Amino acid sequence: MTSKRAFIAMVVLVCIVSGALVGVVVFGDQLLQKQSAKLTDLKVQNAVVDAQALALAKAKKDIASYTALNNIAKQIVPQDKDQARAVREIVTIAEDTGVDIASITFPASNLGQAPAKVTTPEGGAAATPDTTTPAAPPVSQVKPVDGISGVYQLDITVNTTLTQPISYVQLIDFLGRLEQNRRTAQITNLTITPNPLDRSSLTFSLQLTIYIKP
Repeated sequence: MTSKRAFIAMVVLVCIVSGALVGVVVFGDQLLQKQSAKLTDLKVQNAVVDAQALALAKAKKDIASYTALNNIAKQIVPQDKDQARAVREIVTIAEDTGVDIASITFPASNLGQAPAKVTTPEGGAAATPDTTTPAAPPVSQVKPVDGISGVYQLDITVNTTLTQPISYVQLIDFLGRLEQNRRTAQITNLTITPNPLDRSSLTFSLQLTIYIKP
């Protein structure tokens, strides 16, 4: 091999090695870019998972908080009439305060009553229904509460025994416990009748209201 051929061989070898190095550098750069993109995606996914975990934890706390609030709201505004329970609570308060209850009455029920018939005017034309008439409540014996949609009130009348008068102290105690009771909620009317034989004793009749959200 002459020196000229050796020189040419060295030049070719250097070119091959240089090309290989360039290829390795380019391939390595592309590989690094792909791995960097994957790492960025993983970081984004991890941030999303962390955010979802925080949102889930907050949602669980909110559920726990609002569950307690919902339970309180159900006690304040019962989901049904539950007249028997209301009567039991009133009777219990009366027994605790020494008040003798003669009667506990509710408004007359309209359950089962047929809707009013539409009369046909003279001339044979059908009467147009009055679209302004409010819809009937979903439960009987109640009235809608003004300004609060979906909440109804049920009035209860309580009368004491005429032959068992009580003192003014007992009356105040009885009224105070009724107003503290979450179900009875509000006393709307009270009629006191002093005992003619003993002016320090009395009988009474009162009307109180419970609130219902069907």
